[in-house]
Amino acid sequence: MLHEARTLSWPRVKALAEAGALALLPIGSTEAHGPHLPLSVDVVIAEEVCRRLALRRAGDAVMFPAITYALTDFAAPFAGTVSLNAEVARALISGVLRGMVSSGFGTIAVINHHLEPAHFRVVHEAARTITDARVVVTDHRRAPTGPRLGEEFMHGGAHAGFYETSLMLAAAPALVDEACRRALPEVTASLVTAIKAGAKDFLEAGGPDAYFGAPATASAEEGERLFGILVDAAEAALAPTPL
Repeated sequence: MLHEARTLSWPRVKALAEAGALALLPIGSTEAHGPHLPLSVDVVIAEEVCRRLALRRAGDAVMFPAITYALTDFAAPFAGTVSLNAEVARALISGVLRGMVSSGFGTIAVINHHLEPAHFRVVHEAARTITDARVVVTDHRRAPTGPRLGEEFMHGGAHAGFYETSLMLAAAPALVDEACRRALPEVTASLVTAIKAGAKDFLEAGGPDAYFGAPATASAEEGERLFGILVDAAEAALAPTPL
């Protein structure tokens, strides 16, 4: 059963922690995601993965309020993007995790959906600062999950294209500007390749409107399939480590 921490009293949180509830920390960003999607895309997707994970698992889970700001330098040229430097982002995530541990939670699943490489490194680094609880960072970029998420995800960059737009159509269709989405041409530039070549932002990478891939081809049905894969990855990460 899913419980949202923001709706609970402190005695209820204490009781759930003492009973062994899983704690969930969604992490996203506030950044440009094309002209058809809101700044909150990564937060919406991370929270939805948490909800679906809690529904699939036995027992109680407590979802804490999302971390909504991140290191997001690639979207910095676009209005609305708010980027933290690595030191601040690391301290923020570490501090939130320590607060969750001090509340009595023994296992915390960090569900991050902001994929900028420098940010994901910070998430892993912050998790490693916690030594008195089990902190699991699900990282769906890696095999075997990444290839299951599709060609665009692995090679195009998956920013506000077919992949993320499909997830948003499944999770929060009211936040997708459908008329705009359907009119967008495919951006064939590979964000992954551009990053490896030294691009510092979406403009340099060939995404003048802060999206890559083909959002016009996205669908809610594909989003449902992708959410299933993301929840599979989270479940696998939380599985007991063999002795």
